[in-house]
Amino acid sequence: MAVDTDNSIYIKIQDWLAEYSHTHSTKKKKRLMNLIVVAMMPVVKKIAGSIARRAEDPVEDLVQAGSIGLVKAIERYNPELCPKFRIYAGYLIVGEMQHYMRDKVSLIKVPREIIELAMRIKNFVKDLDEDEMDQMTSEKVAQALDVPVQKVNTAIDVDRRKKVASLDELINVDGNKTSIGDLTPAFDYKEFSEQKDRQLEIDEIIKNLPPEYKEIVELFYYEDMKQTEIAEKLGMNQMMVSRRLKKAFNYMYKIIKKNDEE
Repeated sequence: MAVDTDNSIYIKIQDWLAEYSHTHSTKKKKRLMNLIVVAMMPVVKKIAGSIARRAEDPVEDLVQAGSIGLVKAIERYNPELCPKFRIYAGYLIVGEMQHYMRDKVSLIKVPREIIELAMRIKNFVKDLDEDEMDQMTSEKVAQALDVPVQKVNTAIDVDRRKKVASLDELINVDGNKTSIGDLTPAFDYKEFSEQKDRQLEIDEIIKNLPPEYKEIVELFYYEDMKQTEIAEKLGMNQMMVSRRLKKAFNYMYKIIKKNDEE
């Protein structure tokens, strides 16, 4: 049942994307984009959380970068070449986060001793078997190499950032092999500014929703709660949450259409 209710949201997103691609109204495009961003934000946050756990970067920064990737996916999406928007958007969301990571690494001057330590750690762990790797900790590495634990953690973090920020990995998009780097232009101030403006408009739409819709959208969008978690918090079943979310998105869409006519 969970899969069906979740899929209903993505089916709705595909409808909005179709309307986005066919409308010539700049105002309507902007509002449709905001609606899609709200519905897709849990995906962005999930990816950001996964990368942040590995790279120790603030989730908020990665969500912001990923949101820009999502917007680019909306603007470029072609359903004839990639039927599932969620998959296509995932590539650009990850890619934009990786650009952010790469640019951040390039701004940090890493001491030579940390770079050399990262290499020593690599050489040390490559000879370990699977069981030894499972039991390995930063403290044990520091003890084996006779260096402070803090330096070990710093060296590991620098190495992780470089791996996460690699833009050379080839992926299959539209039947062609391309790199994530080619798909995602670098983060810049203009995009940051537009993303902030978009966030303000989304906040305004949600703030003006009727109470029965407002709470459930806030939990879904701001709190990043799954439908099952929302159902438990509000004392209802998941089907009821799914229906109310769908009604909330339909209500938001009516606001978009009404504003577009004014």
